Amino acid sequence: MKTKSIIACLFLMLATQVVSAQNEGERIIRAMVEKMKSHKNVEMVFNFSINPNDNDLGETEKSHAWLQGEAYKIEIAEQQTISDGKTIWSYLIEDEEVIVSNASEGSDNTPLKVLTTLDESYVATLSSINSQGIASIELANPNGQYKRVMLKVNTKKHELNHADIFMEDGSKIIIDVEEMKYDQTLDDKFFTFDAKKHPNVDVIDMR
Repeated sequence: MKTKSIIACLFLMLATQVVSAQNEGERIIRAMVEKMKSHKNVEMVFNFSINPNDNDLGETEKSHAWLQGEAYKIEIAEQQTISDGKTIWSYLIEDEEVIVSNASEGSDNTPLKVLTTLDESYVATLSSINSQGIASIELANPNGQYKRVMLKVNTKKHELNHADIFMEDGSKIIIDVEEMKYDQTLDDKFFTFDAKKHPNVDVIDMR
């Protein structure tokens, strides 16, 4: 799966807001989003995998994502995607290649815009809440890229615990969150790609 699709899925899980008749599933998701927005920055440590089908388990990768305003950085396997809110650097480490594009183009819109945009195409349904306060919520969008999404949200901490993203091609993306960290000290350069530090990397500027 292309990096841009992975990023879109990841931030959909982090920040989808649902417009429908007010219900408990929507309320839980909105509380999770508001908590994220209330902090200066957020780091998510998670395990990431793609299952091509129900019988084929994909390899699990330890991954990280940081969000600070419109800036973000995502590390999944041998890929890094970095944005300062204006520019996106898609760094393929093994290929020693970085693709530069504008943040305003394509599905890689800034996470802040995803956070603050009400998505009318998704409907939230609360399936259950267990004794530990973990809510199982289904997001359905029959006409969208993601066939359906199953979330597990900690209603006590207002944090995402797990997400299963079912794609139209039958594959499934699995995000299993290990830890959420908040309000860390991150230098502004953390959200940029410094070509001088990577002299062997081929820079492809698509702007």
